[in-house]
Amino acid sequence: MIDIQKQFSEQLDQFTQYQKDAVEKLQAKSTAGVNSWEKFARYNLAVMNDVVDFTVEQARLATKAAEPEEFFNKQIDNASAFAKVVEGRTKEYIDLLSAAASTATEELQEATKENVVKAVKKSA
Repeated sequence: MIDIQKQFSEQLDQFTQYQKDAVEKLQAKSTAGVNSWEKFARYNLAVMNDVVDFTVEQARLATKAAEPEEFFNKQIDNASAFAKVVEGRTKEYIDLLSAAASTATEELQEATKENVVKAVKKSA
């Protein structure tokens, strides 16, 4: 009975050590996560600036146009230009997401692989 308890205790200690090792490796590589978060935060700020620029320009159009038809045509032109900006931003956002997902996947796979290799070596 003591051997079973000892074996269980050793396995639990080993499992705890594997978790600790994995967390330590992820913490050491958390710089990538912080950098990624910063890119997204700054990117979202840039998108919000685009929205502010668009809405301010739309509001100003009413003061610039002499005739309603001119006003509507300028609104359409402004909205079309904004749509192109948003389309470009969407592509950039997808690129950011892909890069972040790729980095996260690589880091997680590396940390997991190292711990699995250790576990296999110890159990052999």
